[in-house]
Amino acid sequence: MSTAEMPPTGDRARELDEHLIVRVAEITQAELETRRRSLAEISPETAALVDSLASYLEGGKLLRPRFCFWGGVAALGREPSAAEIEALARCGAAIELVQAAALMHDDVIDHSPLRRGRPALHAAAAARHHRERLAGSSEDFGVAVAIVLGDLALTWAEQLAASVDGVPSCTTRARREFDDLRTEVMSGQFLDILHQAGGFASAPDAEQAALAVIRWKTVPYTVLRPVRVGAALMGATDAGLERLSAWAIEVGTAFQLRDDLLSVVGDQDETGKPIGGDLLEGKRTVLLARAEAAADDAGRALLDGVVGRPDAAPAQIAAAHDLMVSTGAVLSVADEVRERARRGRELLEDAAGMGVLGRTGLSALAALATDVESLPA
Repeated sequence: MSTAEMPPTGDRARELDEHLIVRVAEITQAELETRRRSLAEISPETAALVDSLASYLEGGKLLRPRFCFWGGVAALGREPSAAEIEALARCGAAIELVQAAALMHDDVIDHSPLRRGRPALHAAAAARHHRERLAGSSEDFGVAVAIVLGDLALTWAEQLAASVDGVPSCTTRARREFDDLRTEVMSGQFLDILHQAGGFASAPDAEQAALAVIRWKTVPYTVLRPVRVGAALMGATDAGLERLSAWAIEVGTAFQLRDDLLSVVGDQDETGKPIGGDLLEGKRTVLLARAEAAADDAGRALLDGVVGRPDAAPAQIAAAHDLMVSTGAVLSVADEVRERARRGRELLEDAAGMGVLGRTGLSALAALATDVESLPA
C-alpha cells in the first residue's frame, strides 16, 4: 500500500489496537488450553482450575497488554511487523496473567466480594463449597483456592514471558522490566497493607503514604512497566525509556486516583465494584486523607465510624460520601486527575522519536484510562 493509500493515523491505530486485543485473547486461550491438558493428567479437578481462570479473565479491557504494545510502537517510531506484533502480544498476555494473580490476591486481602460485576474468585469458590456441601469452612476454602490459582497464574505468566522471541539483548532488557513489574506490585501491595494497619512510618503523612502506595502498587503494573517492557523489547534507548516513564507515572497515578473517586461518585453497575467498598475495607486513599485533613472533629468522628467497618450502615456510608464532597476532597482529587492527564499529554507531545502512530496509540489509551470527561466538575 502506498503512503497515499494508508488510512489516517487514528484509524490505523484503532485497527492495530483491535488486532492486538484479538491476538492477546488467542494467545491466552492457547496457553490455557496447554495448561488444562497438563493439569488434566493430575486430575479433572485440577484441570477445572483453568476454567476458573479463563472465566476470571473475561471482561477485562486489556489495558496492560495495550500499554505494552503501544510502548513498543512508540519505541519503534514506525508500524510494527507481524513478528514484532506477535512478540508484543505474548508479553502483553503474560502481563495480563500477572494482573489476574494480583487481583485474586488483592480481593482476598481486601475482603472484596465483587470483581467486574461478578463474584470475586474467592467468593465464587466459597459459594461452590457451600453449594456442594463440602467439609470445613466455605470462606477458608475460597481463600485457599484464590491463593493457589493466583500462584498458578504467576507461574504461567513467567513461563509465557520466557517464550517471547526477539533480539537477545532486547528480550533480556524486557525480561528485567517484567521482573521489576512483579517485584514492585508485590512491594506496593505490602505498603498498602502496612498503611491500612497504620504502620507506614517512613511516609511523612497520610496523603504521601497513599501516593507512595499508588506509585509502587498501581503505577508499575498498570502503565509504567508494561510500557517499558514493550519499549525495551523493541529496542528503546535509555533516554526513550525515561521519557516514557515520566509519561507513564502521570497517567498511572491519574488512573488510580480516578478509580478511588469511583468508589464514591461512580455507578456500581459500570464499575463492577460496590459503592463504599473502599471505606468499608479501610482503604487509605488520597481521597480519604484529604477528607480527613479538611474535616472538623465531627467529620473525622463520622469517618472513624465507617472506615474499616464492614458493618457500617448504608446511611453512615452515604454521610461519609457527602462529607468527602462537602470538604472539597472529591473535587480536589478530580482536579488532580485532570492535571496529571494534562501533564501526560504534554510529555507525549514533547517526546521526540516516537512517531505519530505511537503517540496516537498511547494518547488514546491514556484518555481511556483516565477518562477525565466523566469526573465531577
